[in-house]
Amino acid sequence: MKLNLEYYKEECDNKKISEEYEEVLEKIENCETGNFSKALGSKAKIKNILALSDIRENILNWYDFEKDASILELNANYGEITGLFCKKAHKVVSIEESRKYASIIEKRHKDKENLELIVGNFENINLQEQFDYIVIMGMEAKIEKAIEYSKKYLKENGKILIAVNNKFGVRAWITTKEEEKLTYNDNNTITKFELEKMLEGMNLEFYYPLPNYKMPNIIYTTKCMPTVSNIYRDITYKDANVNFKEVEAYKKIIENNPSDFEYFANSFLVEASKHKQNSKDIKFITFSNMRKDEYRIKTIIKEKEVYKSEVNEKSKKHIENIKENIELLNKLQINTLDSFDEEKIISKYTNEKTLEDILIEILKNEGKEAFVSKIKEYTEFLKEKLELTQNTENNVFSKYKIDLENTSLEKLTFIKHGLWDLIFPNCFIINNEYYFYDQEWKEENIPVEYIIYRAIVYFHESKKYMPDEEIFEKLELTNYIETFKKLDDKIQEKIRKPLMWNIHTKEELAGNKYKKLKQEITSKDNEIVQLKNEIENLKGENNIKNNELITLQNSFSWKITKPLRAIRRKIERM
Repeated sequence: MKLNLEYYKEECDNKKISEEYEEVLEKIENCETGNFSKALGSKAKIKNILALSDIRENILNWYDFEKDASILELNANYGEITGLFCKKAHKVVSIEESRKYASIIEKRHKDKENLELIVGNFENINLQEQFDYIVIMGMEAKIEKAIEYSKKYLKENGKILIAVNNKFGVRAWITTKEEEKLTYNDNNTITKFELEKMLEGMNLEFYYPLPNYKMPNIIYTTKCMPTVSNIYRDITYKDANVNFKEVEAYKKIIENNPSDFEYFANSFLVEASKHKQNSKDIKFITFSNMRKDEYRIKTIIKEKEVYKSEVNEKSKKHIENIKENIELLNKLQINTLDSFDEEKIISKYTNEKTLEDILIEILKNEGKEAFVSKIKEYTEFLKEKLELTQNTENNVFSKYKIDLENTSLEKLTFIKHGLWDLIFPNCFIINNEYYFYDQEWKEENIPVEYIIYRAIVYFHESKKYMPDEEIFEKLELTNYIETFKKLDDKIQEKIRKPLMWNIHTKEELAGNKYKKLKQEITSKDNEIVQLKNEIENLKGENNIKNNELITLQNSFSWKITKPLRAIRRKIERM
């Protein structure tokens, strides 16, 4: 790495140093090169995650940079994505105005031979060349000047890539104090209209990353905007104390007018060019942020095909595992939309209905019995196609040390190679046959019934019409639910990354806890009402019996005293 201090002025540091600088510096200095995300514990603060996590690279690690390209990076900050550019380009020039921040970039990317780091205010820096790509991350307060500067140093066929937070984004209305300092105040947000005005005369392609451009888990495009059914994908990370459901807000916006999403998206990623470029056929991109590094992949959905590939060296092994699963499906003569080459998994894109779609239609139009019958048919298909095993002793429950208590395994159907993610949305119905895709996972000696359990638990739409408990009862799975839940928790625990899991689920978990407590209170209130009614009924029954008793007593008394009354009348006549 080459360090250029020709344009450095000390006052730049006084302007930029933030509260988290010392904390980030300490973590960087105590970590070996390339492992900075390891400095983040499972309870790390958002500000440190935004500074150190390699998930920051998601915003452009899918982007198809031209071979042997040159990249100019404005506002390198902590060098969060500088390393990505060094992998993608022949030459990278990064500008960072703070010498203190530049020292962190030095530590972080000292091994990058194709990187030149210039320290200074970009407005005072004169460059001797033009670039294929110029990247502006943030800089909302100086965005107009940054755009004009970029136009000056952009090659004729080059592109400016801009990522900024939206002033009207849903998150901007509900931001916590910590986030407000970092991302969502008036100085570091901008509207889509303002951005378009600054880029007037250029050809623009907009992308919409969620939760935002700093930690994207999904990136939508104008070719495929979010719908009510697919807006749920880990798009929130915020304080659980904020009483606002971001996902629900987006659903209402989309229900009202789908095109309004582009004005309320939390962030924008814009590709700007001087001349009209060939449009990319990318529909949207998803990431697996909540997984451990060895399982993290990116998925690029195009017009005709879907591509899955690793996002780091560790996750290459997971891509190999997926290839093995595809080979297993082929061996078992199970239809699959997936294939692979040396680098990635390739799936055919289809507009056919999934098994989930079909099941919902059956549930709505034909009723519960037909719905359950279709699930039973699918269960039998799996039992027929998957390789059964009698080796029930060394099963998946013993592997994960799950206490079976009184659970009997005798009636379960164990399969040797358990592709446990054969859930309904991963199965398409094409020419009345099942076609599968996205089979990343496998466990040895696992029950088919567990696969069906997962398919139902993760079938969100069906819950509106039929409770899971009722489905399990009709499928005779009720006695296994707790055991299957323990297994699912163990498997998910093996896969998920605690840090990102906590970020994305703390609001949901708090909401679920609130919902659960609310349900428990409502249930207890109902019990109280029921008991009160029973007490009133018992009181009524007692009153009836008391009246009967009095009547009987009066009746007995009349019979006993009748002779005495006769004698008394005789005496009175004497």
